[in-house]
Amino acid sequence: MPTLSQNNGSGMGAARRDFLKRFFHDLATPLSAVSLHLEGADRRARRGGDPAESLAVARAELGKAFDLFDLGRDFLLEEPQLPEDVDFDSLVRRAADAHPGVTVEGATGSRIHADPGGIASAIGSLVMNAVEAAGAATVTVHLERDGTRIRARVENPGELPANVEGLFSPKSARLGKNWGMGLARARVLAADAGGTVRLEQNQGRVVATIDLPEVPS
Repeated sequence: MPTLSQNNGSGMGAARRDFLKRFFHDLATPLSAVSLHLEGADRRARRGGDPAESLAVARAELGKAFDLFDLGRDFLLEEPQLPEDVDFDSLVRRAADAHPGVTVEGATGSRIHADPGGIASAIGSLVMNAVEAAGAATVTVHLERDGTRIRARVENPGELPANVEGLFSPKSARLGKNWGMGLARARVLAADAGGTVRLEQNQGRVVATIDLPEVPS
């Protein structure tokens, strides 16, 4: 079975490197704005002007940086659990049960070899996004099996933006929403187990899919 180290050969997989790259890029953006507006405030003050507006913007941008840091800090510091064989359908149904009204259809009857807490968190993020976007009663989770791959498709009515990949950027997370950080974490956690997370538009429905290899019987 693949382990965290076997998935990448260098101690860090591509999905985790991408997360770190995005996270620190997103963190640098408001910090750069803080620096620029502090410089502007200093120039105004030296000319005898009022620096209050520039200082207010700097404070707001610094707040964005702290918010983003708080969102990513726990994930960056947490230690993944050792992978084990776990029942995939049970993980999905527990995530759905946390939101009364979400419907689960189908079954894979399969097990995965993964960090159970990590995969539960990844599935939970996909379900939470769908519920927050459209309401629990409109969300359906389809459990499917395709050869040695198993997947959960989380569907809700809605429209994805043109830049779908941008939803995986940590800065896309906003108050009351799990987009961005939740999706970025889900992608990393799925990749640790040899899987993927993707977002697609299917006519008038948004589909978030986690795809993982099953444990051979």
